[in-house]
Amino acid sequence: MKTKVAIVKCRSYEREKVGRAVKEAFGLLGGMERFIKRGEKVLIKPNMLSARPAEDGVCTHLEVIRSVVRLVKDCGAVPCVGDNPGGSISPAKAYEGSGLLSFAKEEGVELKEVKDIKVVNGIPIASYVFECDKIINLPKMKTHSLMRLTGAVKNMYGAAAGLHKTELHKKFPSPEEFTKVLIDTFEAVKPNLVLMDGIVSMDQAGPASGRLRDTGLLIAGEDSVAVDSVFAELIGIRPLDILTTREAFNRKLGEADLENIEISGEKISDNLIKDFEVPGKPGLITFLGPSAKFVAKFIKFWPRIHEKVCKKCRICAETCPVSAITIDPKKSIIDLKKCIRCMCCHEVCPYRAVELRRNFLAKVFGL
Repeated sequence: MKTKVAIVKCRSYEREKVGRAVKEAFGLLGGMERFIKRGEKVLIKPNMLSARPAEDGVCTHLEVIRSVVRLVKDCGAVPCVGDNPGGSISPAKAYEGSGLLSFAKEEGVELKEVKDIKVVNGIPIASYVFECDKIINLPKMKTHSLMRLTGAVKNMYGAAAGLHKTELHKKFPSPEEFTKVLIDTFEAVKPNLVLMDGIVSMDQAGPASGRLRDTGLLIAGEDSVAVDSVFAELIGIRPLDILTTREAFNRKLGEADLENIEISGEKISDNLIKDFEVPGKPGLITFLGPSAKFVAKFIKFWPRIHEKVCKKCRICAETCPVSAITIDPKKSIIDLKKCIRCMCCHEVCPYRAVELRRNFLAKVFGL
């Protein structure tokens, strides 16, 4: 049988409109009650990258989370919300800064924080993930400076506990190595249901400093790999050109072949997102064949702190896995001799003060 993915239009985050669109998306999959049963404890896992408000387009929008919480309650189940932001930002600070703390009080739901960890596939994962009966994954439709796209599969990396993520970046610095870490995590905490927030998406320098796009879509499914494949197809990228999709597909953790995905609701062909700018153009590298590795040695990219924008909050310095960042009142600098180009500093900076710089070849290949 084909795996099902639903695409639904939703042009704004107005509460009633989001509620109708979310219910429609799950309805096309058979309804929330098909997945969630009375009395179950359900973890709702948003993309809560940092303490950024909804209007920044960095985190899963609160109205999308609210609609899912209410549908879970309608099934007689008990929802809770949890995520572990990157770097040195604590979940408590991220919950407050993103508005989730106030939201939780309004909706009467528990916000989860890491108290214990459980190591699975070599990944230290917040134990509360395993205390829930079901997981609903709520990723944001965005690009990613290291992994090209961050969608449903990568969103489950938020189950990894706090600063352990920084150590994993240090241990596995290349995109290919880090992809295996991401899929090890996804395999350990594979969600039961997915809803991608693409009402407002982010391209260019995602996942935190990119351009916001009014794409007006929600994508739902049981299969995170299939949802990411539909996302890729919508923006004109072959699903298997995304490292996380390819690795998960090769491990048989989901479907990436569009021929085996049944689309309901809106058609992909009617909703193609034009000029969605994604870092990296692997097709050009592939074209070079055996010369690709040689050329790759000369492709350079690196982070740089924009001094006039930097607020000296030190989040980047505390997050850096190799202690390559120095922040002082006069100058904020990144030691490029130490830097492993994991781009964690770019990802966690709440002020968009960390820029990505590229040499000529990197620009040619769209990196």
